[in-house]
Amino acid sequence: MKKFLTFLVLLMIVGVTGFFVMKRLNKPAEEIQTKELPTVTLTRLSTGDISRETALMGTIQPSDTYYVMPKISGEILEVFVENGDRVEAGSPIVRLDNQKAVDAARYTLEQTQVQANTAASSLARITALFQAGDVSAQDFEGVQAQAEAAAAQVRSAQLNYDTQVEFSTVTAPAGGIIQNANLTVNAMAAPGNQLCIITGTGAKQVLFNVTEDILRNLQPGQEVTVEKNGSEYKGSISEIGQVVNQQTGLFPIKATLENAEALPDGASCKLRIISSHAENVQLIPLDCIYYSGGMPYVYVYSNGKANRAFLTLGIQNETEAQVIEGINMSQDIVNSWTNEIYDGASVKVA
Repeated sequence: MKKFLTFLVLLMIVGVTGFFVMKRLNKPAEEIQTKELPTVTLTRLSTGDISRETALMGTIQPSDTYYVMPKISGEILEVFVENGDRVEAGSPIVRLDNQKAVDAARYTLEQTQVQANTAASSLARITALFQAGDVSAQDFEGVQAQAEAAAAQVRSAQLNYDTQVEFSTVTAPAGGIIQNANLTVNAMAAPGNQLCIITGTGAKQVLFNVTEDILRNLQPGQEVTVEKNGSEYKGSISEIGQVVNQQTGLFPIKATLENAEALPDGASCKLRIISSHAENVQLIPLDCIYYSGGMPYVYVYSNGKANRAFLTLGIQNETEAQVIEGINMSQDIVNSWTNEIYDGASVKVA
């Protein structure tokens, strides 16, 4: 009985084992799973021109600025202008108290005129005697020299008197608009102290500063676009400074604007310039470029694979970049992105 039960248990174990073995053997083969290759699109380098535009800040200035300063010291007796007045060249600005210097110059002039008249009379008398042979040539020449010296002193005294009279009234050196005037009767004026500024009525200018890199690509006559209060004004570069500003480390540039008379002097504005330009160069869309450690690269397609190629780039704008080296015109460049692409990845072309 005990043997029979043992045999029965063994038989059941063999049967169950056989069942699972047969089930495993009869199971249909699983399909081999294959991964789809990433699909990419391709492009190539193009040839063309490229420019990069740079935005800067500038300051509106008048085309001409004249600083009015007296040439003598004196009290201001009269003021003839106010800020905003339009003046012509030679218009009076202020009159200074220079009467003592004028009186002294007049006295000197009168004194020299008397001396010159005396010398002229002596010359007239000795000339008659010299012609009659009663005076030596040496004496005649001595009196003649004295008369000429006296006449020269009169001319010098007259010039000094005219100058003192002229300096008593400070006049406008050129036509324009009076600005920054701080003129008060009875105030003192002195040489070197500015009385006011006269700004020209011609075209406006914009003053801005650039780095050395931008400076190298600028030239006189180059176009500038100024933006102010929603309006644009065209202009062209008129002056390129070659000496760096020690405070800013930048180079000053001036541009003359067209039809910008409405812009206020001293106002800040935005401006745009073409800071770099190249013609007939190799170009690539920016969408194709990746970066690794700050180094630009692209994926180049060849024989079903995408391989990384590092680039040296030149000028870049909003949509494309100049390719200096790294790839050539005959190579296919991957211009579609997928997270499955890497250096040496197998890909298929759409």
